[in-house]
Amino acid sequence: MLLTRDEMAFDFRGAKFDRVKDRDLLAWIASQFLYGEVTGIQVGHWILHAPDVESAKFLARQCIEELQHVDVFMEFFKWLGARPVKVHPVVRMLSRESADWEEHCALEMAQGEGFVLMIFYAIIACIDDEKLAKRMDAAARQEEGHVEFGEQQTMKALARSPRLRKRLLGLHLLSLWVIKRFEKWIGKRVDQGHPVMRMIPEYLKTIIATTDLRLRRMGMTSKPLAEYGRVQTFGLITGALVRKGLRKLAFWRWFGRKRLTHTYMHDAYLAEVMKLAEVTNAAGIPVIKAA
Repeated sequence: MLLTRDEMAFDFRGAKFDRVKDRDLLAWIASQFLYGEVTGIQVGHWILHAPDVESAKFLARQCIEELQHVDVFMEFFKWLGARPVKVHPVVRMLSRESADWEEHCALEMAQGEGFVLMIFYAIIACIDDEKLAKRMDAAARQEEGHVEFGEQQTMKALARSPRLRKRLLGLHLLSLWVIKRFEKWIGKRVDQGHPVMRMIPEYLKTIIATTDLRLRRMGMTSKPLAEYGRVQTFGLITGALVRKGLRKLAFWRWFGRKRLTHTYMHDAYLAEVMKLAEVTNAAGIPVIKAA
């Protein structure tokens, strides 16, 4: 990843959730996670649209890992002695499937999985059960791989097409705006004297600062987000939504879209085989011709 675990850490100063007293709160938090992990299998859609075979193989592994994370949260609910509840509309909105490969990697993988990862770290730090914490830590390490994949793919996309930067940055800013409003909604509904929940405003600042740093390291922005004024931020968000809408209306894009089934013959994954075939042909060794 572009950020270390230490850079993404938050010090809860020993504050812990109480499994009995906080059962309903923890069940609500875990339910939001559960929905996110289930929607994680959306990566299956992107396997066909992956730019190369190696990316497709990664997504196939990720699909399995996301389903394994569902099992982790099933164990979490059993530990609580609680049942899942309905997901909040904001989480549903933030988990919606992206419009294209670049958006998927930047918004769902680098940023979205980055948010999830930081909350994983927080839960691990704030639950008092070593066995469950170890299970969640293993899942968090898999999430780290998902974030890294999104970061690398986003940087490749920006290198290929720098003009993507404005659209993707605008969508990032929109997500952060929504998260800030969500935090205020949560703040009005939880006990502000709770040892963990009273730190949420400070914790959110850490999440935003971490996201800010990731965006700069990916080359999405050359300056801190705090330096974007309201007008500039509004312009970026509005522009991103307009571009996103126009891309959905541009139905002719689908005719030119290349899928993995169209590109695999020119993929680096097959380069060794292709090179071997060239050497074989040059040596005059008979090769079975395709029918």
